[in-house]
Amino acid sequence: MTAVEAKDNALPTLSKRGQEQASNLARIDIELFMEATDNLFHPTDNPEGAFPLNVAENSVMAGRIQAEFNKILKETELPLWPLKYTSTAGFPETLEVIAQFMRKYFQSEAISAEKLLHSAGAAASLEVFSFAIANPGDLVVIPAPAYPMYSNDLGIKSGLVRWDLQTHHDISEHSSLALVTPADLDRTWADIQAAGKVFKLLLLTSPDNPTGSTYTSAQLEAIADWCIQHEVHLLVNEIYALSQIDTSHPELTQDYANPIPFRSFAGIMADRQSDYLHLIYALSKDFAISGMRLGVIHTLNEAMLSGLGNINIPQMASNLVQWLVQELFKRESFIASYVEENQRRITESYLVIVRMLRRLGIPYTPSRGSLFIWADFSAYLSAPTAQAEEDFWMQIFRDTQILFTPGTGFQHQKKGLFRIVHTAVPTEHLRIAIDRLEAYLKQ
Repeated sequence: MTAVEAKDNALPTLSKRGQEQASNLARIDIELFMEATDNLFHPTDNPEGAFPLNVAENSVMAGRIQAEFNKILKETELPLWPLKYTSTAGFPETLEVIAQFMRKYFQSEAISAEKLLHSAGAAASLEVFSFAIANPGDLVVIPAPAYPMYSNDLGIKSGLVRWDLQTHHDISEHSSLALVTPADLDRTWADIQAAGKVFKLLLLTSPDNPTGSTYTSAQLEAIADWCIQHEVHLLVNEIYALSQIDTSHPELTQDYANPIPFRSFAGIMADRQSDYLHLIYALSKDFAISGMRLGVIHTLNEAMLSGLGNINIPQMASNLVQWLVQELFKRESFIASYVEENQRRITESYLVIVRMLRRLGIPYTPSRGSLFIWADFSAYLSAPTAQAEEDFWMQIFRDTQILFTPGTGFQHQKKGLFRIVHTAVPTEHLRIAIDRLEAYLKQ
């Protein structure tokens, strides 16, 4: 009996929901990602190896964080509290340290430890949050293109159903500022009402995944007021808040007509004081610790915080992780230096890909932040179809060992758009990958 046959035979032993999850991949590119990571490029040991540029990890800064954690472990004795139970919201001192960090870098003095909750990563934060605010079958509206795994994070356990709000077709229609407006939401509200569904949650990502675009304060204020008026929860995911592209770089200024700095949603929450406005953050991207799993929910909704105290129990962040993060963030001079270096280095890796796209005339959305570039390879497709997109994606991987994420999972209507994670490998390796890709595309 093959492994597949054994799996199929075992499915009836599961619940219906268990069978459904056992029969589906979490994401379309996960198996190829594992294949690529088993064959990673190395300049001497494996020069023909693979470059997995499809999973959002900040490899350009991982070494800096690793070195600082090693210093902490060498210089600081582990206390007793990480070995014991603590508050389901998180260890109080860790919450205070993170609140202090967010007050400074998210530019809102109103953020307090009492209005924060730690969960085991951004995905866990989304899951427990959605469980608290929505009933199965309610809709979460997400501007497309958008992160494919939102469907799982919000839907598998909470039962929220994803509704993709199409904002544009061609990249030329999209600037580096997000496009969703109250008028878009009015149309979506009418469509959902006509379908007899409940518009429960609007989820925005700023900076965005995959486009790297951001929302201005004025945009967020207008959207927040719309949500409050319609009693729709608004959750802004700022997981890439400190991964900002230097738009003043001489090679990039032509892409940004409006050099608007990033502004966190936290200040608008403080101004509006609404139970319908929420923010999440996590340390996996900005601070290159995706494996340590620490997410943050910020809300002023007291009922939400009370409910999360129960819902979060299976998703609590590890006390050992909280302790390490607490010690890291106490080192304020390191954090300040790290944030500055992170911007410089992700701008460098971003430029490696931008230069190649410009040389080949491939359209892209100018990114203001995040770890991605969203590019239009539709000119290379044999036809404007989903199958042609998948064929091209697979052809690139098989012929060059470079792996992107195809646009299909992001629910983008036009075919041939791909997300490239420019921080997924060290920048010196990325240069080799992009040279390899450029030579291939020129054939």
